[in-house]
Amino acid sequence: MSQIPVLDLSSPEFASRLRGALADYGFFYIQNHGIPEDLQTDLIRIAREFFRRSYDEKMKIEMKNGGRAWRGYFPPGGELTSGRPDRKEGIYFGRELAFDHPAVLAKLPLHGANLWPADFPRLRELTLTYMEKMSELAQAILSGVAVSLGLTPTYFKDRFSSEPTILFRIFNYQKHVWRDHEDEWGVREHTDYGFLTLLKQDESGGLQVKARGGEWIEAPPMDGTFVVNIGDMLEVWTHGIYRATPHRVRNLGAGDRISLPFFFDPGWQTRLEPIEASLLSEGDLAVARANPTARWDSMDLRRLPPSTTYGEFLFSKVSKVFPDLAKP
Repeated sequence: MSQIPVLDLSSPEFASRLRGALADYGFFYIQNHGIPEDLQTDLIRIAREFFRRSYDEKMKIEMKNGGRAWRGYFPPGGELTSGRPDRKEGIYFGRELAFDHPAVLAKLPLHGANLWPADFPRLRELTLTYMEKMSELAQAILSGVAVSLGLTPTYFKDRFSSEPTILFRIFNYQKHVWRDHEDEWGVREHTDYGFLTLLKQDESGGLQVKARGGEWIEAPPMDGTFVVNIGDMLEVWTHGIYRATPHRVRNLGAGDRISLPFFFDPGWQTRLEPIEASLLSEGDLAVARANPTARWDSMDLRRLPPSTTYGEFLFSKVSKVFPDLAKP
C-alpha cells in the first residue's frame, strides 16, 4: 500500500478530495474510472509480445523513420533524462494525423502518423482504442481539477484543451539487478511537462514519488486503478497552487516491467498565460507565493514568458531527450 491518496471518480466528493491530493502530493490513484480491464490487460499482453521480438524486428519502426512526428521505437538507452541514458526501451505514439492534416502540412514537430508493425495489427487497434478512452477519462479528471479551484467544470477544456496534445508511451523496463552504489535508473528524477499523466503499470512496482518533505515514497500498482500526476503546465497555470511532483522508476520485479503512461497536455498553440488571478482564491495564491520550491532541474517556471506556446515549451524539452528531433 502507499500513502498516496486513492480517489473515486464517481464520488460526489471527488473534487474536494482531489484538492487535498494535489496540494499535498501532486499524485493520486483513481478508481471507478470506466476503462475496461480487458482493454488494459490485452494491451499489456501484446506489448510484451512486441518487446520479445528481435532487435531487428523492433527497429523496423525506429523513431528516425517517424521524423519530427516523434513516433516509433527506441532501444534501451535511447532516451535521456538529465542528459543520461535511461534503462528502458519503448514505443512513442500520438494523435493519428493524415499526411494532409493542416498541422502536418505546416510541418509542426510532434504531429503526424504513428508507426505500426506491418504484421501486428492488433497493437494498432488496441492502442488507438486505449488512447481514445483515456482522453475521455483525462477530460473528466481535468474537470474535477477545475472545480477544486473554484472554476467552472469546463474551464480547462474551454481554454486549454479543446484540442489537446496527446502523447502515449509503451515502455519496457528490462530486468536488472540493482546495486546499492549504482546511480542508474529506469528513468531518473523528473517532472512531466503538461497537464496530467495517467499511468497503467504492471505488477512489478518501482515507481517512486518525491514527497513535499523531500523523502521518496513508493507508488506500487493497485488493482482497478491508474496512478495520476500533474505536470509543469498545471503548476504554471495555477500560479503554483498545484505543483508538479518529481518521480523516478526502477524495475524492482523479477522480470521485465511494462508501463503505459498517457500524457494529456494543453493544445499546441496554447500560450503560457496563467489563470486570471481574480478567478482564484487569494488565500491559495498567497500560500503559493510564500512557499516557492526549488525544482529538481533548477528551472523557474514562473519566469517562462506568457507569450510562449505550449508547443514551443514542449519541443524545447523533448529535443533534449531526443537530440536528433531538433535537426531540420
